[in-house]
Amino acid sequence: MKFFNNSVSEIEWNSFFRISIALYCLLNLFSFWADIPNILLENAFIKPEVIDLVFDGYSPTLVDLHHYLTNLGITLAFDDFVYLVIYVYIFMLGLLLLGAFTRVAAIASFILQIIILKSMNYYLYGADYFASMALFYCIIFPKGKFSLDYMIKEFKINQSSLKWSLLLLQAHLCVIYFFSGLDKGLGINWYNGESVWRAVSGHNYNGLISLADYDLPNFIYISIGILTLITETFYPVFINYSKTRKLWLTLTISMHVSIILFMGLYFFGTLMIILNVAAYYIPYLKKDNSNASSEYEKDLENQLAYEK
Repeated sequence: MKFFNNSVSEIEWNSFFRISIALYCLLNLFSFWADIPNILLENAFIKPEVIDLVFDGYSPTLVDLHHYLTNLGITLAFDDFVYLVIYVYIFMLGLLLLGAFTRVAAIASFILQIIILKSMNYYLYGADYFASMALFYCIIFPKGKFSLDYMIKEFKINQSSLKWSLLLLQAHLCVIYFFSGLDKGLGINWYNGESVWRAVSGHNYNGLISLADYDLPNFIYISIGILTLITETFYPVFINYSKTRKLWLTLTISMHVSIILFMGLYFFGTLMIILNVAAYYIPYLKKDNSNASSEYEKDLENQLAYEK
């Protein structure tokens, strides 16, 4: 029952990653639950057959799977089949969240998520592709102790595999932010503040806080734009340097909190925060706590030796 005895500081980054991603995918699905009939079902705004016709054909969609079952002689209304797939997807995400049959649940969740996303291709944006990436990582990352699998039968975690998995996640984030900053830096709009102004004032965003009604000085938009460029472009350097890691992590998370507040991209901002916390906060938090604990133990030993 070691699962219940671990302190917060001992939470493994991979367990945090798995739990957070499973919960994120569930909340993301429930956020458009009421719109499923308009997006995925037979009488959707864009017919499922139309989306299926203009797609690549390499990845199966809900229409493809339904046709396959029909050819096998399994008669099931398309709408019922869609909800069946969604309910199975929810069940698998629940298993992934609890860490039960973790590998199978991760594989099934990844496949079902891809099928669902391919079937609503015209309604996707960047966060959905990042979620697919995160579910794939749940497949290849080692299982953690904060899981039902570990409660049922304790297993030894391959520390080498855990280390390389963390390096993979960190490298992926470094590539993402560097090229995002590089792309922004090639134009002029981030230097003169125009891109920031458009982002927080555009009619196509629905943020919690609207700045469209405020006449803010230009230097504020310019400063935010340049700070964003610096944060993203130099992310691979300063996030991996121990003395600036906390500062750069704070800047990065603040950037995504701003995206949530002012642009209304709730799921994108939340997912990027999860990835950053899993890659650059949880692993080093454990190390910092262990160092502090060892120093405390040494001081205590010295004090006892002095009293003797």
